[in-house]
Amino acid sequence: MSLSQMKADLHDRLWNAQQRWFDMQDEGPISKYGIKMAGVRDFRDQNHYMRPILFTGRTRTTYERVLKGFLDFAHAKFGVERLDNIDTKHAKAFLDDSIQRGLAAKTLHMHRSALAKIFACIGKTESGAALSRKYGAKIRELVAAGAIAGPKRSTPSREAVERAIEVLREWDERAGKRAYHLAARLQLESGARSISVTARLTKASLKGPYVIECKGKGGQLISTSVSPGLYDAISDHLDKAGEPLADLRGYQAAWRRAIQAAEGRVTGTHGLRRLSTQQFYRSEYARLLTSGVSPDDARRVAREAAVERLGHSRDRIDQANCYLGPAA
Repeated sequence: MSLSQMKADLHDRLWNAQQRWFDMQDEGPISKYGIKMAGVRDFRDQNHYMRPILFTGRTRTTYERVLKGFLDFAHAKFGVERLDNIDTKHAKAFLDDSIQRGLAAKTLHMHRSALAKIFACIGKTESGAALSRKYGAKIRELVAAGAIAGPKRSTPSREAVERAIEVLREWDERAGKRAYHLAARLQLESGARSISVTARLTKASLKGPYVIECKGKGGQLISTSVSPGLYDAISDHLDKAGEPLADLRGYQAAWRRAIQAAEGRVTGTHGLRRLSTQQFYRSEYARLLTSGVSPDDARRVAREAAVERLGHSRDRIDQANCYLGPAA
């Protein structure tokens, strides 16, 4: 088999991995969160049922680009000509080469995820998963040591966010029938993703009294209590302007301009999610201390609650470290 034929085989297998998701949806309502929980229940591994599946075309094309580069590498260095002959030694060499080339941590993590996916698609799921875990730990160690660049996560100050929301409100009033400032306020109060407070937010999301149900990643539904004023404002806007609450891309672009105007530097809408999570953690930690919980237990429980609020399982230490920093 030639290199071009091997790449064609790769394309077909990734396409089939995405088709498996479509087939599952045709069989009945299902979400990525439900698939993860089934993996935890059956194998204590949230990704057990996830590895042979791809969910979006964007992920498929991104993985295919990375994996075609991997096939070029494996073919040139080891003479690999069949996809089924790919082994962990080829993947290790590719990841080591990527690290030596000084790629950033975010790119390296994406590389190991793509490799784990193709290992699942060629019937070598467990070896691919083990390799991904091993290199995930290695990448985190290199970031901690300062050997490679870690992810850039910028969290704006509360004061800058309030100024930016006011800027958005003024722009929305001039534009008419636009609710970007309400989407930003909802992100700040709920910690939801930007898509959850815009394109996925409809009248059906309002559960009352003052509870909004946001559709998160993988279709997971997360209910959040919000302030009465925000709830009423969102309800009024949906009644008058229709659904959904806002356009995702328009909101993201407007937020970047607004936060730059308020703070002088650009941070994306995910900064609102981080700020909301950090505020929630501090509030929950203080509440637990007041109730008589020891500082160590209060810290642990508050971190777990903050991660769960984001839509992840409570034991996701990586997500807690991402949003709150390493535990003291």
